[in-house]
Amino acid sequence: MKSVIDNQKIIHAKGLVSLITLVVALMYLWSVEVTAAESLLSGRVTSTSGQVLAGIPVRATRGTITVSVYTNRQGEYTYPDWSELKAGAYSVSVELPEFEHVTQSAVLSAGKTAKLDITLIARTPSVEDVTASDIIAALPGTNEQKHLLIQCDNCHSLQHAFRVPRDKEGWTQIIRKMAGEARIDNETPNTRAYGQKQYLEPLAEYLTMIRGPGSSSDIPFKLRPRPTSDASTSLVVTEYDIPRGGGREHILRGDKRAAWPHDILLDEEGTYAYYTDHYSYNLGRLNRRTGDVKEFPYEVLEGMGRVGGMVAAAQARAGNPGGGAHDILWDDEGNVVFGMGGGTIVFNPETEKFTPYASGSNMFGMDGEGNVWYLDDVLHKLDIKTGAITDINIPRNVDGVTYDMDTNDQGQSFMNMFRESSIGMYNPATEQFEAIPTPTHGAGPRRGDIDDQGRPWMGLYWAGLVGMLDPVTKKMKEYSLIPNYKPYAPPFISTYSVAVDDKNQIVWTNDFNSRRTYKIDIQTEESTEYYMPLPYEVRDITVEDNTDRPTVWIPAYRPPSRMVKIELF
Repeated sequence: MKSVIDNQKIIHAKGLVSLITLVVALMYLWSVEVTAAESLLSGRVTSTSGQVLAGIPVRATRGTITVSVYTNRQGEYTYPDWSELKAGAYSVSVELPEFEHVTQSAVLSAGKTAKLDITLIARTPSVEDVTASDIIAALPGTNEQKHLLIQCDNCHSLQHAFRVPRDKEGWTQIIRKMAGEARIDNETPNTRAYGQKQYLEPLAEYLTMIRGPGSSSDIPFKLRPRPTSDASTSLVVTEYDIPRGGGREHILRGDKRAAWPHDILLDEEGTYAYYTDHYSYNLGRLNRRTGDVKEFPYEVLEGMGRVGGMVAAAQARAGNPGGGAHDILWDDEGNVVFGMGGGTIVFNPETEKFTPYASGSNMFGMDGEGNVWYLDDVLHKLDIKTGAITDINIPRNVDGVTYDMDTNDQGQSFMNMFRESSIGMYNPATEQFEAIPTPTHGAGPRRGDIDDQGRPWMGLYWAGLVGMLDPVTKKMKEYSLIPNYKPYAPPFISTYSVAVDDKNQIVWTNDFNSRRTYKIDIQTEESTEYYMPLPYEVRDITVEDNTDRPTVWIPAYRPPSRMVKIELF
């Protein structure tokens, strides 16, 4: 009897073991299938010595679309299944200044994870691959001198600026030309802009010191470390090529051989992204699902656009050639509205027809009724349904010192008074205008956005900060992007544009002088730094708010020009 019981126990035990084995096997198979479904491509990046390399952007290109992910602290990278990486043949590359550029081929199949390990060979970086921030870090001089110089990358690279040595008189002539004769003899004490009388001689003397007659043509530089934290590497960057994207050259801004996309606008259906071209009369439209791009040429009325390189004498300066548009918004009927010097143009996506108005500005706001608010000497309201214009008298100096402006649904407009370091507010209900100075003197508010509480946010360009104005209390708050950062000091951050993601409570901005994008958590005020796969020049950031994860789009302005999507996970 005992032996029968023992045998039954043995049989039961064997059955239990078999069941457990089966379950483990099924779990393993399920795990493999999930892994395969989650990623078509993964791998590891190391140096020739076997050291794992973190924060490395790995780029996979197929046709006109390139998708980049980043290595973690273990040197591992993985493409999420929701990325734009699909089955097919890819060119996989790493392009960084401190390593030999490497390109490998990979054929990806649906339902399988391809493993591609990459070994990087260290090299002496080339000055052609570095940013203005890297060059400024290695130059001699005071913070004041360096802050004046780094502004030169607004129109061209510092590599371009240093090609020819000049004496003090030669550099003085160049500075006057770049700043514009109508501006260089003025004093604007509330701005840190180099283009004014008080900075002309100091900047000419500094340029003569570092690139005067007999100086070396070798340009020093010092690379900033890449961010490698988990937060800084948990992103996917997707690039979409556009027509006339151009090559990687250190050219003067506005070269007509290339497109210069300035602003981007997204439709709610997730199909199209429209973009303006700064130096041609073309409106671009990217199909976000296929990567196809179509350009729509348009005509302008007399007085619109930059004719002969200027709208007015004050814009007669180098690096400011004719043509093109800036700001772009939706009206209340689903039309695309964009602005340029002296004009506003409405594009109907259904008919693909343009309606131009010979009134408007590069930067404008739009209220809840679809009226365009813009500055041209005074403040104006353009009814794009009728063409009627209402003039609003505010101080006349506001137009000349304002870079960007935004308008909320009620028609309350906020002007980023770039050269006065103030935020102007106009309330149509009270017909009152008021200017609120930035806490940091000379901060230079540039481009911004309005959150769902009606608060304007803006990049404080010269100070390298982000600002937020509470229109009720009329108090401004400033946010730093890196710990212990001091304005007008290394690494000389220039925050150009700002976009607010209300859904995820994030504020996005960029450093114009380096290949870095930042997000600020509105609740914790903590900032995260992201290193871009290529040194994009960014003049606009736009949030895509109907996605599963925080997503922003940027037009990469300087060639190679392209549309860029950044997604966090």
